[in-house]
Amino acid sequence: MSGAVDFIVSGERIFGIENGHPLMSKVTGMGCTATALIGAFQAVNSDATIAATHAMAVMGIAGEIAAEKSTGPGSVQVNFLDTLYNLKAEDITNRLKLITS
Repeated sequence: MSGAVDFIVSGERIFGIENGHPLMSKVTGMGCTATALIGAFQAVNSDATIAATHAMAVMGIAGEIAAEKSTGPGSVQVNFLDTLYNLKAEDITNRLKLITS
């Protein structure tokens, strides 16, 4: 479930990702992008819950970075793609807002 907090729920495991930006909801295709990222992460991680959590974290962090460089939804879309391309491990480490229970 995606919103201010993205929740990934599987059985008794619940993860929340508090990354992202409100402008992301104004960009067409973000849901499709999330689905594609989850699929890519699942291709390299057999734990679907962890793969989805990692994918949504990357999605949210890239959205935050893109929004910082943008003036509206159109530039968020372009900057999001560029940010995904250029995302570094330290971006994730420094920005991750993970909730576990």
